[in-house]
Amino acid sequence: MLNSTPADVFGGVEQWMVRAARGLSSRGHTVGICARPRSMLAERSAGADLAIVAGAGGADYDPLRSAALARAARRNGATIAIVNYNKDLIQAARARRRSPLRHLVMRSVLPMLDTSVRHQRLYRRHLDGIITPSREVRRTIEAYPWMQGVRVQNIPNGIELARVDRARARYGGRGPTRTAFGFTPDHFVIGGVGRLEPHKGFQDLLEAAVQLAHTRPLTALVLVGSGSMESELRTRAEAVARGNLQIVFTGHLDDPDAVMPAFDVLVLPSTTPYETFGQVLIEAMAFHVPVIGSRIGGIPEIIKHGQNGLLVDPGEVDGLASELHRLAVEPELRRRFARVGRRCIEEHYREETMIERLERYLFEMGRPEPPLDGRQQVDCSCPSGYSGWVRVMSGIN
Repeated sequence: MLNSTPADVFGGVEQWMVRAARGLSSRGHTVGICARPRSMLAERSAGADLAIVAGAGGADYDPLRSAALARAARRNGATIAIVNYNKDLIQAARARRRSPLRHLVMRSVLPMLDTSVRHQRLYRRHLDGIITPSREVRRTIEAYPWMQGVRVQNIPNGIELARVDRARARYGGRGPTRTAFGFTPDHFVIGGVGRLEPHKGFQDLLEAAVQLAHTRPLTALVLVGSGSMESELRTRAEAVARGNLQIVFTGHLDDPDAVMPAFDVLVLPSTTPYETFGQVLIEAMAFHVPVIGSRIGGIPEIIKHGQNGLLVDPGEVDGLASELHRLAVEPELRRRFARVGRRCIEEHYREETMIERLERYLFEMGRPEPPLDGRQQVDCSCPSGYSGWVRVMSGIN
């Protein structure tokens, strides 16, 4: 798995790669993560006992890293590479000439795709498959004429449900978590988790919380994350926070599960159509937290309005404030959304299901006939050299 993301970034794609690699490794496959040296992705992969393989860097053309990737592929018999950026696809394509690599797959969120003529040729010549997190992304990609020969598969993200039990054991659950913030049982606590960037819409969430506080005393807003808008949001919060509105900034948290149980509702107010999934939504639903999301991108595939959560038009502060007020004054509605949301996760978004779908797709990519049942033990005695163990290699600086 190649991902040349900057060293200080560990977002949704990087989280997916670590979880997918860990899941495939647990099912008997040899998996390597190709990341920038000393990057957050490399650190998290090493912490998850995954291989760190040389071969990911910042340049489109880097012969040394392509050669290192080819050597690692030969050493481990690797036949499939899952890439993130276009530069990763270029490196894998060069390495394929001198290694057992046969199939190159991109795990795509739309911003990673470039529709320039140069990259259209790159996809046609070298890309064998694309994994998308939502049907919306799949429809968009399949509409591109230059993607007609590429095998596109939608595999929604998943969540490990055991995280909820671990968080409860470690942090104490709803009561202790709220107490740690200074919230009373009567506070209505709104949560926002993600990068504090303009396209995430947290400025709209802040304004909606201000509106709600005018009619609903003891309102609290917790923003978890960091980003380019953090300073601006903090300045605005200082100007509007009053006795009936408490605003908390936690900054980046390595473990957002520590705060999730404190929320009465989790809001993802994105304004960009590139919000192709919304991982934080399924995380909140797993924790029995009701959710509100923007009617944009892949979010409506997770939230069914009025059934397991609420949808609002992106950028509509008044509409968001209205739906927040609805949840604040209807505790039974919150409880219903919590129950149905959790059931939705159990039925459709388990991490085990994600790994099974991914494994089946890779088998179909690399072998003519997939297993009859994704839950069966997979026969890995193939010429590619899968061995069920992980080799740890040092990266190239």
